[in-house]
Amino acid sequence: MAKFMLSLRDESFELLQTEAEDRGISIQELIRAVIIPDWVKLNTVAKPAFDNGNNGLRTYRSSVPARDQEQIFQPAMSRMR
Repeated sequence: MAKFMLSLRDESFELLQTEAEDRGISIQELIRAVIIPDWVKLNTVAKPAFDNGNNGLRTYRSSVPARDQEQIFQPAMSRMR
């Protein structure tokens, strides 16, 4: 199973912590069960088959400028309430 580590700024962590507490779940559960699936739904687009010489891996390129990336979750969080 693939694993990754996520770092959050204090403000983002506090937002996730509040949302998780409101739901009676851990932050990890919130990220796994709500945030990631919602992000995938919003960012999944039909793409051509993998054939770029990277063993089926595609480089992720965000369409959101780096300074605005932490704003990605705010629309999703407002829909959850």
